[in-house]
Amino acid sequence: MDMNAPWRALEETDGSRAEPTPGGWRLSANHLILAAAAIVAVGALAVVALVGLRPGGQVDLVSASARRSASGSPASGSPASQATVVVQVAGAVLRPGVYTLPAGSRVADAIQAAGGYSTDVDPRAAETKLNLAAKVQDAQSIVVPRRGDAASGSPEMGSSAPSGPINLNTATAGQLDSLPGIGPATAAKIISSREQLPFSSVDDLVSRKLVSASTLAKFRDQVTV
Repeated sequence: MDMNAPWRALEETDGSRAEPTPGGWRLSANHLILAAAAIVAVGALAVVALVGLRPGGQVDLVSASARRSASGSPASGSPASQATVVVQVAGAVLRPGVYTLPAGSRVADAIQAAGGYSTDVDPRAAETKLNLAAKVQDAQSIVVPRRGDAASGSPEMGSSAPSGPINLNTATAGQLDSLPGIGPATAAKIISSREQLPFSSVDDLVSRKLVSASTLAKFRDQVTV
């Protein structure tokens, strides 16, 4: 018996192991390609099915603002989110009338809404009688002085004769200026003070050092809060 035969048999067995043929690799690649194609086809069918759920095959795009409106959130600038005041602007302006302004607007804003000063404005009187930086109040009357108004006794800055005492919390600069001992500068201080904290008593004029007690005595019966 040839003792080398088993080893040769083993060598022949090892040598007979077939290496993967190139054809075998091509078959595996084809399988991968077919699998990828199947995935793409399934995804396309899913998209078609989703689009088919919309009438006419259309997809709706809803903006963020539309979603907020649909959810009931108030849109910015809606009437419910903005407070307004209504004022009358008369005198030496281009378009006298009644105007609705955002709350917190100034006298200058009201005059601008009325077209600004007209050519017959009295610049000196406007400078002294109007506090352009003052916040307007609801139902306030703003009268821009014309040339010759003071000489003819025409009302200035909404200071038409009141039917009763002047309310310190709503009076115009012209009405305050008409009080004995009150000039344009003091009237502006009174308006500025009430904007920071409304008056609760006529005596607040003295406690806030806006006028003296003797000056208040001159018009106490003409004012209220």
